[in-house]
Amino acid sequence: MTEHSKRDFLIGSGGLMAALAAASRAQAADGTKEVRAVQGPVFPMEFEPTGDAMPWIKRVFHLYSGPDGLTRAEQLTVIEPKGRKIATLLRRNAERVTVGASQAGAGFGFHVANNPTFLIPIFGSMIIGLHDGTEYELRHGDLAFAEDCTGKGHISRSGPEGSMMVSVQLPKDGCPKVGSSDLSKVWSE
Repeated sequence: MTEHSKRDFLIGSGGLMAALAAASRAQAADGTKEVRAVQGPVFPMEFEPTGDAMPWIKRVFHLYSGPDGLTRAEQLTVIEPKGRKIATLLRRNAERVTVGASQAGAGFGFHVANNPTFLIPIFGSMIIGLHDGTEYELRHGDLAFAEDCTGKGHISRSGPEGSMMVSVQLPKDGCPKVGSSDLSKVWSE
């Protein structure tokens, strides 16, 4: 493998994205939404893996605007990529990537996602609150996809130990006016 193709692989998949790794949504027989790995770039491996387990996302939450302008949240089913040496969860062009931290309890009142946004906790936790008082606590190993670009939005604040997060904003034209985008097209271009 040439230095150029290695660099392209590392930039395209990224250390973070390799750890997270491109998934698609599928409809299971029972109608639940699933997040699973899809075929990413294939490169010859210079180092063989040492075991069967690989880190993978534990929970995926999806935030979207309902027809009444209120944000809804659903937890998607995560399918681990068993038997694979490398897996990809997300392979997209991003408009902006932000890595930041906040003190315990710091956050924002009701706001919408200005762009479809992936929220990835690195340390601590982030609490997402909805209009009805429901809260979801995102921790290391979780991922949220916020596309509630209209309506009342959601609250977000750091958990009791603070938070360090990565935010990956996709192009604004991917924001649906109401409801959810086609999730099968979210994870890969």
